[in-house]
Amino acid sequence: EVDLMTTTDQFMLGLQAYQEVMTELHQEKPTRIAISQVTGTQITEKQKDSLPGGTILFGLAEDGLPLLFDLYDPAPGPLLVAGDGGSGKTALLKSLARATNQGDPGEIQFGVLTPFPEEWNAEEALPNCLGIWPAYHPAACDFLSQIISWAEALPKTHQVVVVLIDGLDLITGNDLQVKHLLRWLLMCGPEHQIWPVVTVNPGRMTQLETWLQYFQTRLIGRVKHPQTARRLVEDPGVDLSALLPGVQFGLSRPDGWLKFHMPPVL
Repeated sequence: EVDLMTTTDQFMLGLQAYQEVMTELHQEKPTRIAISQVTGTQITEKQKDSLPGGTILFGLAEDGLPLLFDLYDPAPGPLLVAGDGGSGKTALLKSLARATNQGDPGEIQFGVLTPFPEEWNAEEALPNCLGIWPAYHPAACDFLSQIISWAEALPKTHQVVVVLIDGLDLITGNDLQVKHLLRWLLMCGPEHQIWPVVTVNPGRMTQLETWLQYFQTRLIGRVKHPQTARRLVEDPGVDLSALLPGVQFGLSRPDGWLKFHMPPVL
């Protein structure tokens, strides 16, 4: 049984020394990195605005250090969030939406495509939310088109747009225009400061391999069936069935595997 209070306490303790380190470094900000743990720098909940610009917090890695993501470095490419039903995919997307609301107002904005827009009422109220659109509605296609129209202008600014798509199998469907727009975002979005973060239930998507080629960086929750897990992570030593549903994810990249816990909801 998972002790959630212990996990929360561990998270807060693990983030505690950041302000002290920053003071010792005379408020010098740590080097911005793509997706990594920040060695020797930790962040209190009250000091999140001290994060480097364009950086958001993913969660807490097993060694107690925060896992940060640099939205100005396109190297990791688009992000896939995968796992069985109940693994915490939507919760992780909501956590990332809240994480974009740190730092300068308007620096990082986000929009959401989801089959269940009513689940996002709290996030829709955030000042940096561009909107919540039903994935099955024509407005979803309009939103993607609008975001892509900003692609040339965004790299000349400090603004970043995070596009959260909750349910790849539901948004693709038979709409060829949506597929075309989504493929453009996956191939070109990050280099234009537009970040697609896409969830999928791998056991429910028959054409998963067609889309997996676009995702070198994957945030994977619990997957019970080994055959399904191997579609996402080739390393046979990674046991996706052991991840704690709704709490724990693994970061899978070509250079390795790292488990982390989502930030507690405060």
